[in-house]
Amino acid sequence: MRKVFIVDDEPLIAKGLSTIMDWRKYELQITGSANDGLQALEKLLHEPVDLLITDIMMPNMNGLELIRKVKEMQPHTKFIVLSGYDEFEYVKVGITLGIQNYILKPINIEELEATIKHIRGDWEREELKRFRSEEDWKILRSNILQRWVNGDIESPELKQRAELLGIPLNCASYQVYVLRLISDDRPMSYLYHLTNMADEFCRVLSEELEDSDEVICFPDVDDDIVVLTATMSEEHDTAQKISMENAMRKLHDLTGLRLWCVEGSSEINDFKDIQKGYKRAKDHFAAYLIAGEDMLLYSSSSSNEPVQGNSSDVRSDTFSRLLIEGEISAVQAYIASALHVSEGKQIIQRGPHINTAVQLMVDVKDMEKNPDYAEVFGPIPHINTLQGLKQHVWRIAERGLKRRQEAEQGYSAHVSFLVEQVRHSYPEELSLKTLSQRLQMHPNYLGQLFQQEVGANFSDYLNQYRIEKATQLLLHTDQKTTDIALSVGYTDSSYFYRQFKKYTGVSPTEMRSMYSNPK
Repeated sequence: MRKVFIVDDEPLIAKGLSTIMDWRKYELQITGSANDGLQALEKLLHEPVDLLITDIMMPNMNGLELIRKVKEMQPHTKFIVLSGYDEFEYVKVGITLGIQNYILKPINIEELEATIKHIRGDWEREELKRFRSEEDWKILRSNILQRWVNGDIESPELKQRAELLGIPLNCASYQVYVLRLISDDRPMSYLYHLTNMADEFCRVLSEELEDSDEVICFPDVDDDIVVLTATMSEEHDTAQKISMENAMRKLHDLTGLRLWCVEGSSEINDFKDIQKGYKRAKDHFAAYLIAGEDMLLYSSSSSNEPVQGNSSDVRSDTFSRLLIEGEISAVQAYIASALHVSEGKQIIQRGPHINTAVQLMVDVKDMEKNPDYAEVFGPIPHINTLQGLKQHVWRIAERGLKRRQEAEQGYSAHVSFLVEQVRHSYPEELSLKTLSQRLQMHPNYLGQLFQQEVGANFSDYLNQYRIEKATQLLLHTDQKTTDIALSVGYTDSSYFYRQFKKYTGVSPTEMRSMYSNPK
């Protein structure tokens, strides 16, 4: 409710205004009244209001002088002037002061209500403008902060923007943390509220870090929350870990989310070195997985704590046999044993376990007629836990078992011919038009038949099959990417790159870096 204050030297008018209409209908509340300007000013010094309705001619201090003084104290207050017929010269002065309207006595209720509606519209427009201004400021500040931690902004520009946006660059000591909200199942519902969550975490952390001069929190491009603390003291606060853990606990209590915080660095004395600590924290996330069930995990990027690799011996022939037999419990048990670590481990090396998981999923795909490698590699960068990795492998295996069952139903003779042509002649120039001539069928009809039985059009099926073969060569040979492209039917390497990214979700180089063939 917005507040309204009434000033008139006639008590009956002041009292009558408070009851002349339903103020609550317009989300307004009469909070007080006075009989002259001086008395009103004394009250308004302690109780600011949104709307002041005042008479002009009053003892001690007239309405115009009151408006001048209230505007100095409360620039956003709106004003309505009550006047008589012989006071128009005063009204003209009131107009120059920025009053919303003047209403002649006796007061017309319809005119008063119309003025109130107009003022409410002004308030709404001002709030929208203020909101947009604040949002623009947040976006600009977040952009500069992201460029700062990524090292993508030169010092002169950073200093200029920092002064405008309130970013501290003159502190003696900085610390960098990166907070990851763990959710292996994308899309993550928390992303919608990520900015608000960063603000909330910053508020909670500021309460915990009493010795820090400033705490800044903002989401980065990977949807992690970057936390920067700055202090004028050159001594590094070793108690910040406890404060961070306390803040994480409070945020977890508020959201129920699983949190992983990595300390990027606790020894930064120059704002130019912020990006080093940030990179160490991000590299830590890229190198490790969470193995335990802890809801809150704190780790240091500079820690030398030993972490476990993966020594599981994955046999493709054994796993393929289990897939062929189709025994769900046996497939699940094999995945669990291949991605197993000893009890008590909080974090483990990411690379070996990702390699094992990819090998298992590729074994599944090798048995499919129309493999989709995008569903294998696309989710991997977003997986942060060993349990999430197991679930991903199982989803791929489960889909593979289902597709294998569907494939056993077989194709018609004409579709089988097309499928065989793709399998045996995929490096060659193949098109539905030329193949339909060999079958003496109209290409449109043949294409519809293929789509109906296979579930994909012929062009997509051919491209996907070629990408499958290219993936096998990428993962199991040292051939150059351009040579692989040519060997599977792509004479244009740039077109091959586009198709590969389309069907797998990653580039050939990224896929190769994700997976190294076990020796």
